[in-house]
Amino acid sequence: MSDSSTTALDRKRPWLTDERELPANMNWLQTLFNPTGTSPRLHFTRAWTLLFMLQLLVIILPWSIALIFNSAGGDGQPIGEFGLFATPVVFIVTTLISYVIHSRRLLDAGKTPLLAIIPLIPLIIGLAVFMMTAQGQSAQYDKRFEMRQDYLADPDGFRAKQREEREKAKAEAEKKAAEAEANGEAAPSQPQGQGRRGPGGPGGMMNFEQPLPPKAEFVLKNALPPMQMIMILLSAPIAIWSLMWVARAPYFGRYPGEKEAVQAESGDRRPYEA
Repeated sequence: MSDSSTTALDRKRPWLTDERELPANMNWLQTLFNPTGTSPRLHFTRAWTLLFMLQLLVIILPWSIALIFNSAGGDGQPIGEFGLFATPVVFIVTTLISYVIHSRRLLDAGKTPLLAIIPLIPLIIGLAVFMMTAQGQSAQYDKRFEMRQDYLADPDGFRAKQREEREKAKAEAEKKAAEAEANGEAAPSQPQGQGRRGPGGPGGMMNFEQPLPPKAEFVLKNALPPMQMIMILLSAPIAIWSLMWVARAPYFGRYPGEKEAVQAESGDRRPYEA
């Protein structure tokens, strides 16, 4: 009977048959920031786990702490806002690093590194959604700002103008309803809040006495959540792909066998392809 412990590369990890995969041989800086190198499976999974935990913590931790503060009668809003701004930053950084570790792992397995672009898809789509949302929110802020300036310059004249616009909109709605009733159609519904205090806020209302927040804060608070949601939802299936395919290439679920062990003992470090 042979003693397997005498041939094991690592007593704590007897399944390792490739000396390159030993944790002691892992260079974290190269693994995380050098896309031109190679990484064996264990080094890739260690780096992947680090990035995943960072993303998970930035999602759950601020939200949980804010919830505890609010439940205890405190103000958890600043912590929640920190999470709102920190989550996209962490996701952008970890996604770029994810591209690096995927590229290294695919190169090590003899696969095309172009597949490493797949983890960047959530970031690309998220940034596109952010830009479109930010443009819309910027235009809405400018409209609110102009309306408030008109109100501050002449409150009575502004109210009279708003009242005139509400009456005009009400007359148009009644006219359309009468035409629809005459034609036997359903009357068009009036948007909720329309005709009360003018556009610019939830339900079509805006408090012109209240100062507006800074434009950057207004735009970011409204544009970051859609980006965050898109990146989280799209990252989930890509994470499964990373673990089920990239982390196991080129063996595809088969443990390295006798040929790999022979290669390791002979000093041939090239990845074995079946």
